[in-house]
Amino acid sequence: MQAPQMPDLKRIFANCGNAVMVNLTFNSPNLVEYLASLGFEAVMLDCEHTSASVERVEELARAARAAGIAAIVRPEKLDEALITRYLDCNIAGIMVPHVDDAAAAQRIVDIVRYARPNDYQDIVIVAMLESAAAVANIDEILAVEGIDVFFLARVDLSKSLGYRGDKRHPEVRAMVDKLIARIQAAGRHAGAAGDYDMVPEIAAQGVRLIFVGTKSLIEPGARAYREMVSRAGK
Repeated sequence: MQAPQMPDLKRIFANCGNAVMVNLTFNSPNLVEYLASLGFEAVMLDCEHTSASVERVEELARAARAAGIAAIVRPEKLDEALITRYLDCNIAGIMVPHVDDAAAAQRIVDIVRYARPNDYQDIVIVAMLESAAAVANIDEILAVEGIDVFFLARVDLSKSLGYRGDKRHPEVRAMVDKLIARIQAAGRHAGAAGDYDMVPEIAAQGVRLIFVGTKSLIEPGARAYREMVSRAGK
């Protein structure tokens, strides 16, 4: 039997489509396969905020390839040794946190090209913009070639702007809207979180990489089910 074809995220973005990437949260190969069966294009293997080890990443990436879904790793930080180890797990892409200036963005590109000289052009590179410094340096960051997606991390951005993690604060939402417009005006691709209440606006804005957590997918259905049981039992 032929293995499933992994989605070409770069082609999706170039054709003005969008891809949904699920933050795995629970580091299970079975969950990777199940999310692929539901039609999601990518999973994020989060090494910054979960317990995923390099060995676990290798297993999850293998499951993703077998299921035909792209595995994107978020490393703990911008570190050449870490990123190289994850790339050696044959992942589809890297999503690097805290990219505050053009030098950091260029360093990511250089690391990927050095680590994967024969196929670096196939690796999806996502730079996470999540600070006031990144906002101040946005034009220089956007000028760096080789970055596929500039991802706006609302929670950390809101903290950096003084809004204590309130990603729905009107000022934060206005800033994200402006940044999406700046990214698109530069001819580049934007990424952002797509919680249920935010999906319509970010999809309408042309965000190419839409991010959602596994918990965010589960919680609404779980609440609705519990409420239905509670109503039926009265």
